[in-house]
Amino acid sequence: MGFFITDSKAGVYLAGQLGEPLRCVSCDYSSPCWPCASKAHLVVACRSKRECLCIHQDVPDEPLYMPALPGLGGVCLSPCGRYLYQLSTEADCIHTFHLGSGELQYAMPAGVFPRSMQLNHDGSQLLVAGGCMDEAYLLSAPELYPLRTLHTRHPCFAADFCKGGYALLCAMEGDELQSVLYMLSQQGVRPREKLRLPGQPGSLRVCPDGETALLSTPDGLMRVVLSTGELLWNQPEWALCMRMEIRGHLALISDTLCGCVVLIDIDEPWKKRVLLQGTDAQACFLPMLGKAACTNKPPVFRASSR
Repeated sequence: MGFFITDSKAGVYLAGQLGEPLRCVSCDYSSPCWPCASKAHLVVACRSKRECLCIHQDVPDEPLYMPALPGLGGVCLSPCGRYLYQLSTEADCIHTFHLGSGELQYAMPAGVFPRSMQLNHDGSQLLVAGGCMDEAYLLSAPELYPLRTLHTRHPCFAADFCKGGYALLCAMEGDELQSVLYMLSQQGVRPREKLRLPGQPGSLRVCPDGETALLSTPDGLMRVVLSTGELLWNQPEWALCMRMEIRGHLALISDTLCGCVVLIDIDEPWKKRVLLQGTDAQACFLPMLGKAACTNKPPVFRASSR
């Protein structure tokens, strides 16, 4: 398992395996963001050019260009390798693009200033946090057909699939803004409050066990037990990180206030390693079969001519 990292000032970096040094690769974009990788594809977006570039690792000299939605708030690849999903925080919608043609296949409105989206393990469903709406949305993938609206009690900032249902991180307004973690069973109607913390919510990602989750607030990055709200640990230096990925016992933390990308052992969080000190760095894991991208001839991320 390696890493794929973008930063508006530092550029684009790849590492084929854990322990390998990061390699800076050529990129024409002045503001690369939202790196995304699968066994076959590497995707990077550009804020200023409003463009997404996809490179197939078997044919790196034939890049595929797609428009990037305004206010891009999330990008993910389907497990089958056929589709790219984009979430717009400005247009309040989600789009499905086909990676064979680069064409828009499906589109669906999603909340008001939606904040996050997550695919389930088999890629058949998407869960979208409604942002300013007291809702989250369960959609079929790739068609984006509405399956269910999850009614939350407060604006939903982040949502993820968990064992037996859904984890929801919401912002409760009052005298002071608070972050509230809810659980909702698959057949349930009313979410149950599990934890309340001061400050605005950041991001949420359920751990592989399906029973615990990482969440961020102004107080730090925390691991909690979803069924009880028990706090297992807190790392204050990674407060309000906005992007997290977890593989096994390792969490890749990026889009942090300090601009760092850090790798943390979720079972022993004192074991951590800063991979890059940037400005607005974002990162994702690079699957092992994707290490071909880090050979002696790494890919070149060239902007389109339009």
